Amino acid sequence: MVVGDLLINPQAAQFYKFEIRESNQNMAASFAVLGKMTGINETALTSIEKHNYVIYITGKTGSLTEAHQIALAGAAVLKAGGYGIRIDSTGKAFEKQKWLKYLTNFVEADLFEMFVSSSIADERMNVFSCGMHNLGLKDIMICGEEFQKAVDLINVFGYYQVFDKPIIHSNETFQPDLQSAQYLIAEEPDQPYSGYNLFENPFGMWRLTRV
Repeated sequence: MVVGDLLINPQAAQFYKFEIRESNQNMAASFAVLGKMTGINETALTSIEKHNYVIYITGKTGSLTEAHQIALAGAAVLKAGGYGIRIDSTGKAFEKQKWLKYLTNFVEADLFEMFVSSSIADERMNVFSCGMHNLGLKDIMICGEEFQKAVDLINVFGYYQVFDKPIIHSNETFQPDLQSAQYLIAEEPDQPYSGYNLFENPFGMWRLTRV
């Protein structure tokens, strides 16, 4: 339900501010780059290139429930004629049908795919996630592993947090499976996105290092 500049879900007692802007000539290029990790297709990009307006939805996240609710708000705009959705606090973009498919047979683990990037590397080849703050969880940095192995470990540890909701403490260890190495868990005091409002995680970041 739209009231003024608010998008309201009365059943969940949730509301989000939205803003309608004119078309952005860089939007299709943005979706092409940010949609690489989500498999956005050329048909969707062609539709986005022809868009007339951009709708920005702003609202609180910071828990699995709140992430789910804002995902539904995005879906409402897509169903009203939107072509795709971009998560600015994560750096991912989705074509319409993929976003709606996540919500059709929704399970909480889907929120990790929707709101978290897990394959960012810094100049020291530490690999880290971005977007776990949308779920109310710490982001994850992997040190000393080759890129793909680090990405896989971030995904396993991220899903572990969403599925099992464990209470994690520094100096504990994590083992993805019985055949894998163990990793020491520690607080990472120097987040790569420290000072960047959209990306910095107020809940913190875990650093995993092979024991």
